[in-house]
Amino acid sequence: MTWLESKRWIARPLVLGALVLAAAACSDSDNAGGDAPGDGSQANVGPPAVLLTERVFTPSGRQYVLSVLPAVPSAAVDRTSSLVLDSADVELFGGRVFVRDRVANTMTRYEVSSDLRLVQDGQFSFAALGLAASRFSSAYVASDRAYLMDSTGWRLIGWNPESMTLTGEVIAIANMKKDPALTGSISPAVSVGGRLVASIYWEDFTNLVLFPGSGALVIDPAAPGSPAFIEDARVGGGFRITAGAGGSAYLTGTVGGDVRKFGSAFGGGALPASGIITLPAGQQAFDPSYLVDVEAITHSPSVAAIHRIDDKTLLAQIYDPALALPATLSEFRSSSNFEFVVIDTVARTFTPVANLPKGGQANAGNHVVDGTLYIQLSNATGSVAYAVSASGVTEAFPVPAGDVWFLARIR
Repeated sequence: MTWLESKRWIARPLVLGALVLAAAACSDSDNAGGDAPGDGSQANVGPPAVLLTERVFTPSGRQYVLSVLPAVPSAAVDRTSSLVLDSADVELFGGRVFVRDRVANTMTRYEVSSDLRLVQDGQFSFAALGLAASRFSSAYVASDRAYLMDSTGWRLIGWNPESMTLTGEVIAIANMKKDPALTGSISPAVSVGGRLVASIYWEDFTNLVLFPGSGALVIDPAAPGSPAFIEDARVGGGFRITAGAGGSAYLTGTVGGDVRKFGSAFGGGALPASGIITLPAGQQAFDPSYLVDVEAITHSPSVAAIHRIDDKTLLAQIYDPALALPATLSEFRSSSNFEFVVIDTVARTFTPVANLPKGGQANAGNHVVDGTLYIQLSNATGSVAYAVSASGVTEAFPVPAGDVWFLARIR
């Protein structure tokens, strides 16, 4: 289990309120392949379709329920016609749905039928490459070219989304492996300024050790065989890339309170900040003058989630700055003293969101559909998804016994 899955994707209660947020949230794609070439293909023709993947917790383990809907739901989804899988890392590209099964080590392609059902129409296996059973995303370079980003072997594995075959291309990524004690995670790649950019972090989850810094993998579709690897020591736990105006890429990272109080930085020394740095368009280094340090602004001892709304606005879930962190790790992880705040990145000020109560650490997924950001709160029966827009926050739909794993428009 990676830190990304165990920390950033577990839904627990979250807080939001009467916000005035820019509609620019829709420009921040967090879905792999959402802005990649080929989204205008014939596979993208048909009635409106939204894909919702729910991660459902059962007594026998997790299940992933994939439902194709005409719009974002307003009530609990009827799962009787949904596709139910035991393992599903979901991506969209070219109007098709691609699902990697970590256990079976396969990639499966699904078409969306006119009656909004997922129809399998291609599959291949990574088994011959010894790929680990971890969560890996793919960078979609062209309609017939993609690379699975292997953060265990630190390599790019070429495959063809049209023929659903391995291409035989394997590209080693120099300098990305930090230490045998550390595992890594590469986020979904986002198309920014003509490049595909993914964020990277390294950690030892068992011992709560975090590498002091984050990285970015940059793939130029014109020369995908020569990816660039860029590091920065100021922000740790990099887990998301969002697209800014003018082709700048923004890297978001968080250092949880579990590491702050009960863990350490790899190699000793101080832990990095939780916040955002930027990679200017066309550049091969992060802007040294740009850092939004969420902990410095809020004085919170723990940042659970950061959502970049636009160049001036963040939505963050933080531990109540007026309180000290709990004395034990278990008390911290079960704490309900997290609250959502809106951060003005220019004035370096923050305002608590008032109309929802405090809660536990929230699922930090950044799901954007038609210009609306969807986040979620957990409760005793599952989770509730909320829509964040310029007019404020409204309840969208419940997820019984689970949380939102993936939500995006297919067409």
